[in-house]
Amino acid sequence: MKKFSILMLFIFTAFLFITSAAISQDADTGTESDVNTTTEEVTTDNATTDNVTTDNVTTEDATTENAEKVFEKEEVQILKGKPRSFNDGYNTYVNDKVRFELFEIDNIMPDTKFYKIDDGADQKYTEPFTLSDEGAHVLYYYSIDKMGNKEMQKSLNVIVDKTAPEVIVVVKAPFAKTGETIYASDKFSYEYTISAKDNISGVAGISYAVAGEEHKEYVKPFAINSLEPVKIDVAAEDKVGNLTKKYLSKVIDENGNLLAESMDDVKITVDKTAPTVEIKGDKEFFKKENTLVASKDYKYTITAADTESGIKAIYYRVDNKSDFILYTGELMFNTNGMHKIEAIAKDGVGNISKTAVLDVFVDIIPADTNIKLVTE
Repeated sequence: MKKFSILMLFIFTAFLFITSAAISQDADTGTESDVNTTTEEVTTDNATTDNVTTDNVTTEDATTENAEKVFEKEEVQILKGKPRSFNDGYNTYVNDKVRFELFEIDNIMPDTKFYKIDDGADQKYTEPFTLSDEGAHVLYYYSIDKMGNKEMQKSLNVIVDKTAPEVIVVVKAPFAKTGETIYASDKFSYEYTISAKDNISGVAGISYAVAGEEHKEYVKPFAINSLEPVKIDVAAEDKVGNLTKKYLSKVIDENGNLLAESMDDVKITVDKTAPTVEIKGDKEFFKKENTLVASKDYKYTITAADTESGIKAIYYRVDNKSDFILYTGELMFNTNGMHKIEAIAKDGVGNISKTAVLDVFVDIIPADTNIKLVTE
């Protein structure tokens, strides 16, 4: 009996040991499975998040870079026809090539996505789409997963810009128009001013090229030395990539007067001849030896003549006492002694005459008459 009891105790102890080992192994196996499962889920989440983030960041960075730096090289970067976008902090501006893609971030069950444009009907999303109508739009979108969970509707303000900027080139020079003839000097340059206007996304940049040279960014007005207006190549781009090489032009004189609506209409006649200028008194001068003599009542006028571009202005100075000033009317002297009048004239294109000079002695002192007795 005692031996039997010892045998049963041994068997029971062995059973407990085997059972404990089995339970311990199952527990270890279950923990490892849970860890593996968790690791896979985290990896999947990270992969999904990385893909979404990478796609979005790549698109936005490329768009921002192109929007801020239109002309990366000396030549014009032709971007028309490529998808471009620009965001001003509230609205998203796009051209009609930009596609809108909806993607889900529900990793449990794929979503069914819907969208609508403005007040249109809801549409089931199947592939990226574009907006073709120019102007402001509101794009609404949401999704429903397979569990029936519907997200709140979201929206995006979008403005579609399909129109390139309007460009004007103004050519200014010291022109003079007499009748139908436009005169210019052979010693001047044309000043070119380029402006562009875009009423939707705004102007991103302007470039120009002269006589086959490489395009360069337009920053400020520039001059071209030539006897004729030079046609230039111009390119202007808005912030979503609409590019134009067309422009309107007009030709103006130094005072802003319009001379022609296009450089094609400008036929230049070069005026190389300076005007002539003359100073006259209103009475005939007396002469004493080689000196002209006048009274204080004399009035002096200055006249000028030019047979081509015409007289623009006459300038004068008196007795070397000042710089030349604009002549506006008759001159007079009321002090006794020698006086000098100098005058120059400028024609319509800037040619300046030789200086005309008049030296005159103004006699304003009466004679001192005496009497003497003659006895012989």
